[in-house]
Amino acid sequence: MGRSRDGGRGGTAAGRGVRPAAADSAPRTGAAPESPAPESDADDDFRLADDFRLIFERAGIGLSKTTPEGRFLLVNPAMAELYGYDSPEQMVAEITDIGLQCYVDPAVRAEMRARVEGGGEVVGLISRARRRDGSVFWMRESTRAVRDAEGRPLFFVGTVDRVDAQMEALEALRAAEQGYRDLFENATEGIYRSSIEGRMLRANPALVRLNGYESEAELLAAVGDIGREWYVDPGRRAEFQRRLLAEERLEGFVSEVRRHRTGERIWVTENARLVRDEAEGRPLYYEGSVREITREVEARAELVRAQQAAEAGSRAKSAFLANMSHELRTPLNAIIGFAEVMLARLYGPIENPRYAAYVEDIRRSGRLLLQLLDDILDLSKVEAGRPELQEEAVDLARLFRESLRMLQPRAEAAGVSLSLELPADLPRLRGDQRRLRQVALNLLSNALKYNRPGGSVTVRAERAADGDLLLLVEDSGVGIPEADLERVFQPFVQLGGGPGGGPSEGVGLGLPLSRQLVALHGGSLTLERRPEGGTRARLRLPADRCL
Repeated sequence: MGRSRDGGRGGTAAGRGVRPAAADSAPRTGAAPESPAPESDADDDFRLADDFRLIFERAGIGLSKTTPEGRFLLVNPAMAELYGYDSPEQMVAEITDIGLQCYVDPAVRAEMRARVEGGGEVVGLISRARRRDGSVFWMRESTRAVRDAEGRPLFFVGTVDRVDAQMEALEALRAAEQGYRDLFENATEGIYRSSIEGRMLRANPALVRLNGYESEAELLAAVGDIGREWYVDPGRRAEFQRRLLAEERLEGFVSEVRRHRTGERIWVTENARLVRDEAEGRPLYYEGSVREITREVEARAELVRAQQAAEAGSRAKSAFLANMSHELRTPLNAIIGFAEVMLARLYGPIENPRYAAYVEDIRRSGRLLLQLLDDILDLSKVEAGRPELQEEAVDLARLFRESLRMLQPRAEAAGVSLSLELPADLPRLRGDQRRLRQVALNLLSNALKYNRPGGSVTVRAERAADGDLLLLVEDSGVGIPEADLERVFQPFVQLGGGPGGGPSEGVGLGLPLSRQLVALHGGSLTLERRPEGGTRARLRLPADRCL
């Protein structure tokens, strides 16, 4: 193939090594056997042609020979299979326009033809191709022209292979790259990369705006030394580097910095990491994010100032209440004491009985004012966080019996019965006995106040499933409206009373103080309406206080 028939390896048959026919082909006796005749050029050409045909037919990629106008002249089996044809002959016969039938975009074929006919060649062109059944795949092709003596293209020869997996991976890579770019460009926090020496290498738009610039290029050109130009405290950059070198990552690094272009001082928080060379482990650069927290810092400072002011106000209130208590207790004790002396008639009889009634009113009012002072002071101490609990083992059964005994005269006057239904194994409680008695008296007093003649007040106790102790104070009175069950725990809130007393006997501090005192013991106090009428106070005390 391609060799001259008149002298490539000798002009004659003998010269080309073609063996002449023998006159007597039988071997001569005793003569040495003839050596095989050398192969001819024709044999070489045919064998080479067979090798090329074998390669053409067995190749794993598509091989083709086409006209410039777009017809297949020859395709190998791999090419036919790639495009979904049963045989190369079928593909050559059915495809009359390669651009229209084999390309999703026929313009690709036209562009390729123009490039090849213009004297070049196409190598590794990637485009979308269409199979016989209409399905689409990605292909990579290379094409060049075979020309005549005048350089005109006679036909094109080319290769085609399928690259779906590579293109899917490339598309995934492009999508990921676009996703990261979108994050970088649209993030509300500043994102940066900076050199170890303190130069800004990359900055997203948020960081550019934070520093008062219009573009990343403008910011990168302006910043020369981050530590000296950005941080208000120059030593902050050294601390940043020291911690990153030791910990590799940094979160919540709060600093006061300057808005680079204007010099305005702001507060920021940074998250950063140190990026090292994978081979040697030497530090390469820093990457991180920056968020401005000036408003948060100012709000926190304002909150601290407000808290300090509130604490000062609380101290002033406590001092005022302590002084008021001292100033009021002295005359009140005198009033109560003198009233009791007159009621005892130590210095003679009271002639007019109405005067005796007036003195009793004075004594009772004085005691009420004294109790009010105690409640105000107790509530003030609890709210100020100074509970001063004196804990001991408290016999709850005895505490409630004594409380009922103290209130028995009031109950009899109101026509209300008092009863105590406690289990024999009621445990003692670790707590402040005086405070718990105060709670019991407040709850029982309210049960009397909002009751009615012929009504009842019952104290019950039980253990909850989790071991907590439940104390229930139930009354059969007028009840509390659903909307007011929580409102009555606010200081100075009073509701209309019943025949058992009325709001004139207090100022609405008993329930708020009782809830606070129970909370100091780790428990809770709630009110609920009873289905059969009246109110139930539910006092829950934690199991770890039961002895």
